[in-house]
Amino acid sequence: MEDIATEADVGKGTIYRYFKDKEDLFTALLQRSSEQLLNQLRQALGQATRPRARLEAIVGAVIAFFDEHPHLSDLIQRSEVLAGRDGVMPWQRTRNELVHLIRGVFAEANVLGEFVIHDEESMSLMLLGGLRGIIRFGSRPRAADLAQRLATIFLEGADCAQTNRFSAAPSHSLPELSKR
Repeated sequence: MEDIATEADVGKGTIYRYFKDKEDLFTALLQRSSEQLLNQLRQALGQATRPRARLEAIVGAVIAFFDEHPHLSDLIQRSEVLAGRDGVMPWQRTRNELVHLIRGVFAEANVLGEFVIHDEESMSLMLLGGLRGIIRFGSRPRAADLAQRLATIFLEGADCAQTNRFSAAPSHSLPELSKR
């Protein structure tokens, strides 16, 4: 709390007026971040009309948000660990809303025939898990077309390089790799 007060250029007592302890401050930080992400997602989705563009907007907004807040992933993970498997944490509502948004895009795509996702819940969670990996371990700076590329890989499969959509990436079939 002392470090936060120093960084905010206020007295430590001022911080305690608003937050009873570190956990209260931590919870408020996660709630505020949740609202910021959801606002960015809604704004990005408002500019996309077709399901694929909406999926790309979600992917791009999530990556951009966590790139802007690089320590947030660790804080969310800490919150998850502290809450336990069945515990409630501040970020849970945001995760649920994000899954709901992605499932809505999948359902819309299914109706329009733009692409078909059979298990919307599992695929939503897989997409978010993949994004988490990209955010934490992906190379930087991010490619300008990363959201579009990730949406293509997600929708068409990892073998989409075979169609030369990503000519910069080498394409190896399993038999070629096993010969080495």
